Amino acid sequence: MAEKEKKSWFSFSFKKKLTKTEKKERSRAVRNTITIFTVIIVFVALTAGFIFFERFVKKSFNFGKEAIRLELVNVPDWVSTDLEQKIVETANKGGVKFILSETTARQVGENLQTLAWLYNTQVTVGREAIVVKADYRKPIALINAEDSQFYIDSQSVVLDFVPVNKLAIVEITGVSTHLLTSRSVGTKWQSDDATAAVEIIELLDKMDKQVEPNKPLLAEIKSVDVSNFNGRRSTAQPHIVLYAKDGTEIRWGAQKGQWHKNLEARDEEKLAILYNTYKEFGTIQIRAAQKGSFIDLTKSQHLSLPIDRY
Repeated sequence: MAEKEKKSWFSFSFKKKLTKTEKKERSRAVRNTITIFTVIIVFVALTAGFIFFERFVKKSFNFGKEAIRLELVNVPDWVSTDLEQKIVETANKGGVKFILSETTARQVGENLQTLAWLYNTQVTVGREAIVVKADYRKPIALINAEDSQFYIDSQSVVLDFVPVNKLAIVEITGVSTHLLTSRSVGTKWQSDDATAAVEIIELLDKMDKQVEPNKPLLAEIKSVDVSNFNGRRSTAQPHIVLYAKDGTEIRWGAQKGQWHKNLEARDEEKLAILYNTYKEFGTIQIRAAQKGSFIDLTKSQHLSLPIDRY
């Protein structure tokens, strides 16, 4: 009996061997626990970091304390002081002081969205200035509508009037302006006759850049008259007429691309006649010198452009 009891002291008990499935489940549980623990640590660290960063930024940038300036970058050289002032006033809703806050960039951006002169606007806040980077709509023509004046750009977007003296802006006359009001600013003006005038102005601007960059012919053009557009007043008269600043009449004729309908000179030949005249006289303002002469571009003279493309 004693011998049996002695043997029991040297007996061992073994745990149940885990199956492969149980081992995988236990390993998965350990990994999940470690993952959760890691996420908690990271979350706590980020929260603490954000709180510290927010306090640091507010302290460093003096939020709500000091006024800083508005800086316009990449401004085209034709932009006038009046237009820059309008941008500043619009950005701050009529004021000129900017107080930093967490929402300054967003507020300035929203304010500038109401200004038709700018698009693709980006606003960033720095230590010393609120920086505004944008693309600018360049006015190409002026339209007088009752007691107001408006510009339109090459895409026929209507712009409110602000003096921009560095640009040679041509007036478009003979268009119906009864629908053109302050509510039109920022919208595209759907007018076939105005679009035809803009196409000619752009054509002259492109030619100037290629053949007369230092003395542009366009600077001598005062207006483009489209009152007889598509012959709506008289089929026998030129549909579009340009006027130089001295009143010299320049008979363009049909809108761009429609010369063949009235058996006129091709568009490229019209340009050749006009620029050859400009080169010969040094000006297209010949009314006084030539006793009231006009320049007729509609009749073919079998001339070619001084450049390959127009």
